[in-house]
Amino acid sequence: MMQTVVRPKKDNRVIKVPNGKIIWLDPGNSEDLQFVRQAYGYAAEEKGWFRERDRLFVFAGALTLNSAKSKLRGEAPPGILDIPMPSRPDGPVSQRLLAMDDGTVMRWIRHPSALPKSSQPHWRGHTALFELKGRNPDFVCYTSIPSFAVVDGADGKFRFLGPGGIRWINYPNRAAAISDAMDMSLAVAMKIQVVQTPSGGNKITVYGDMRHKPKVLRSIFAAFERLGFIVTSADLGLSLNDLEKYALPVAPTTVVPMGVYSDGIPSALVTADACLPSLQAMAASLPGAPPLSCLTVSLQGIGEVGYRLAQHLIENGTKVIIAEPDAKTCSSFKAECKKAFSTRQALFLKDPNDVYDTPADIFCPCALRDILNRRNLARLSKAGVRIIGGPANNLFPDQINGPWLFHNAGLPVVPYEGIGAGGVTGVAYSVMTGIFGKCPFDISDKIKLIKDYVAKVLRWSRRYDLPPQVISDRILFRSTRRRRLLGQRPTEQLLEKLRLAFNGDNRDFEQDLVNEYTKKGFFYGTGSYRDLKY
Repeated sequence: MMQTVVRPKKDNRVIKVPNGKIIWLDPGNSEDLQFVRQAYGYAAEEKGWFRERDRLFVFAGALTLNSAKSKLRGEAPPGILDIPMPSRPDGPVSQRLLAMDDGTVMRWIRHPSALPKSSQPHWRGHTALFELKGRNPDFVCYTSIPSFAVVDGADGKFRFLGPGGIRWINYPNRAAAISDAMDMSLAVAMKIQVVQTPSGGNKITVYGDMRHKPKVLRSIFAAFERLGFIVTSADLGLSLNDLEKYALPVAPTTVVPMGVYSDGIPSALVTADACLPSLQAMAASLPGAPPLSCLTVSLQGIGEVGYRLAQHLIENGTKVIIAEPDAKTCSSFKAECKKAFSTRQALFLKDPNDVYDTPADIFCPCALRDILNRRNLARLSKAGVRIIGGPANNLFPDQINGPWLFHNAGLPVVPYEGIGAGGVTGVAYSVMTGIFGKCPFDISDKIKLIKDYVAKVLRWSRRYDLPPQVISDRILFRSTRRRRLLGQRPTEQLLEKLRLAFNGDNRDFEQDLVNEYTKKGFFYGTGSYRDLKY
């Protein structure tokens, strides 16, 4: 008689076996169905089972118990981000895309084999990567695009763009800048899936001497404006003031929220505003569902986002412990929130590194990446931290194994693509306002989507015994591929047309082609919805 996987007694969903766990799923339960369909797809539902490391998920009756046990033997299938090297394209793996009058040259990198070996694993199905190299002063800038957003113009023709942000931090080497561009561009694309704005994304990283910031930014943005499809806002190491002074004069259709997007909204503002309800969802996920106002939050970094978020938390009645190395920022914040500091609702740590040892209910990183390692796990756990989540990106130095390390230790980490999705909402709002004259969505609706997403991922993490980051990666990476309207081959065909035009002698033809295919056509071409003067 066939032995089937049946529901264990007393509503216990888990069958523990020597080499892992068999987790029972009910095909009649809407929560189970939503989880499987969103995170693993209809193919997994149809098959009736799927595996994630040492967890085997089985719909009742799909396998015998012995068959289920056998599925847990052997090597686990690759994770969603374990992407194999793509096949080499026809033609060169890297070639010149355009050259500027100041000697700056942009190359189109078509395959990861053209990159340093340490950066190659970070190429996860990206559509394109561009290298912009300047001389006098020397700098190199990388622009990574997992996929392009596609928007229709007033003339009925679709145009493509890559919305995102630009960061300039102290990278140890060129490879680190490349890897960060690819990691963060994928993060942007995944954040966009949370709020369901036009699918796309980019991240720009700069490797060079910041003492030459004015000249370098002018060179970078002059090239981006000519390229046509980049739209970006300030990220780490740069401010909106930097972009307004040095980028906007040469790139009026490239920088948000200014130039043609001046009716937009700063992305940092929306990021901070979306973080508060996300933290409320995190508090509600804790045993007893305490209100956020009854908890203590340790905040790492009060830059543009953290500063506003800390103000929101204080207004909410939450106790806030802040780690911030910049004395001027601390002084300014303390002056604005005198009452909170006088009542000890808010306080600064003398040594910002002590934040990992500070007793708190929630640890909220707002600045540094690569901080959630084994050592800091021990420190945070000893300090009594119950949950981690904040807008800082790439918290795990090991993106594959790090989430499992914290999950197995019982310390949930909210995916930054969820809690930090306010930034891409701000960029999308600015872009849509610039193109159409008004935005077709309401920011408050997108903030609710962010809060609901954080709550869902935490709920599913508890129910299915998986790290929140693993669930989120499954949902969002699958979604980026499903919503990719411009496939790899059409993208390369368009870029090849642009490459030929950029390397030709007819600038009028070049501009016509850029207006035909990129977002510049919304402002200078027949795709314009508005009569604007620049």
